[in-house]
Amino acid sequence: MTTNTKQTLTVAKPLLLILLPILIFPFVANAQFFYKAQYKRYQHYMELGLMIGATNYSGDVAERDIELKQTDLGFGAFFRYHISQKIHVKAQYYSGSISGDDVNSPTLNGRKFRFYTRIHEVAVVGEWIPLALEHVTLTGIHNFYVSPYFFIGIGAANSKPEPEYYGLASDRAKYLRTSLPENDIVNRYFISMPIGLGIRFDYSERLTFGIEGGWRPVYNDNLDGISINGNPKKGDWYYFMGITASYFINEPWRPL
Repeated sequence: MTTNTKQTLTVAKPLLLILLPILIFPFVANAQFFYKAQYKRYQHYMELGLMIGATNYSGDVAERDIELKQTDLGFGAFFRYHISQKIHVKAQYYSGSISGDDVNSPTLNGRKFRFYTRIHEVAVVGEWIPLALEHVTLTGIHNFYVSPYFFIGIGAANSKPEPEYYGLASDRAKYLRTSLPENDIVNRYFISMPIGLGIRFDYSERLTFGIEGGWRPVYNDNLDGISINGNPKKGDWYYFMGITASYFINEPWRPL
């Protein structure tokens, strides 16, 4: 090998070491971007789920915010869409019975009002899961995590209250200012605002469980069918609480 050739190789080697990473980097970066872009396209998970639990009520026929003796069964179904890792949107239908009775209150016991109705609620809520992890890593491994979550939304509720006065006939004039149900409105619709919190257990690639509870102000005093006969200044509320289970209906963790 000639002296000139040796000198050329001596100069070329460090130059090659400098240029090679520069030449390769665009291809590597483009491949990583393409892979991540494919993955992110499939991060919008969708879930179908069920809820079963309890309902309660506060209003004219309840001295306490929640009267445990009047707890009834509630259930529901929902569809959840993952906008991002920590922000979800849920469309839900919840239904259950609520009731109240003056007999449960030491101060209202002499009045003798009670009511019963079924609540049907349709709502859309936003959920924030502050401690959420990626459901599945870039390598396809599921992340199990537990996180509290908070929700708020807007919806509509329907009820058919059946109020009743069951006291002494001699006291009817004292407690009944108008007939029941008041204003003869049998079927009522309300604007509802679900607000609450829960705990989410991202259990597996397919299943998620949760525990949640929320309250619903209805911004009027007609939920129980007793307003003028009760306290027109006291608004009515109802509550749903229970356990949830949902199933991932798409498979975003699988590559294209």
